[in-house]
Amino acid sequence: EIRKQFSKEILRLENRLDSVASENKWLKEQIKGCKCNERINETESNRNKRILLNIPTDTQASPKIAFYAHLSKNIDHMGNHQTIVFDQVRLNVGSLYKSVDGEFVSSVSGTFFFIWTISNSDNTYMQSELVVNGQVFGQIISDAAQHTDWAVSTAFAIVSLQPDDRVWIRSGVVHNGHVSGTGFGTSSFAGFILW
Repeated sequence: EIRKQFSKEILRLENRLDSVASENKWLKEQIKGCKCNERINETESNRNKRILLNIPTDTQASPKIAFYAHLSKNIDHMGNHQTIVFDQVRLNVGSLYKSVDGEFVSSVSGTFFFIWTISNSDNTYMQSELVVNGQVFGQIISDAAQHTDWAVSTAFAIVSLQPDDRVWIRSGVVHNGHVSGTGFGTSSFAGFILW
């Protein structure tokens, strides 16, 4: 009886082995006809072209342009639309920020990132504007008007510029004429080219 059971089990396993061998043969034939094997023989150059479909053709690097400047002292008695001249220049790669008049003057076409911070001490306030070629591009207000505390506001803008375009920070029309450059907050202006 045990011999009969073993014989049946061996026969079942032999049939299963034949079935697996047939399936294996069929899969090998399918793999031979598969176009995925063509990639094995491709050159490194063709592989890179296939993988990196959007390779930029212009490999010239963007010029190095960046600046950071802040106020070295408080400014009082500012009028409406008066340029805030950030006189303490800490970084000026490309020498495009002018601490004499507070303007950044672009030398190239490109997309730039600008950020500015305005600080106000006790009982003072200042609306400021980022100006591009005479047009307001962004604005913020730093408001410590009716309390003895500091107020600090920061904003940024991304701007497309052409050569000789000018960017600066100026006072708005809502202010009491004061911007803090010393104390618990430093007013600053910075920018750099993105591409």
